[in-house]
Amino acid sequence: MKETVSIMSKSRSNENGFTLIEIAIVGAILSIAAALSVPNFLQMYAKHELYQATTSLYNRLILARSSAISRNIMIAATPASAPMGHDTVTFTAPLGTETLPQNVRFITPLPVNPLGFTPRGLSTTPLATQTVQLQSTRDPNLTYTISLMPSGKVTWCRQAINPCVINERS
Repeated sequence: MKETVSIMSKSRSNENGFTLIEIAIVGAILSIAAALSVPNFLQMYAKHELYQATTSLYNRLILARSSAISRNIMIAATPASAPMGHDTVTFTAPLGTETLPQNVRFITPLPVNPLGFTPRGLSTTPLATQTVQLQSTRDPNLTYTISLMPSGKVTWCRQAINPCVINERS
């Protein structure tokens, strides 16, 4: 019986931890997994950032239209592209300024006339659809479009098309 106990205690003493080779293999596997996931994470972050900027500007334009109707005034939004800073859209009072994130830029050329709404909620440019395109600087292939129709309807889509028209199915 004493021999069995001594054999078991000797074999257990050899299995106290991981070997250096096992730790190195696990480290290599984790390094490879991280290297493969970083580009996908950066693209996902760029999409999220562009989506947030586009929906924020879209919602601000919807608010501008609503404010123009409810206050019976004309409201204009003037996009401006800064060479090395944040691009902005300046609205007439009382809406202030919308600043885009640093990694989201307007694609030039910007509209010649400011985007705007009449007191009836119509576009200030009654004969043409105005379009603004936003692009991610992290991934230049990502471009979203916001369009202002002559009727005052504001739409946006995840493509670089002019104008952005959403197909509505019956």
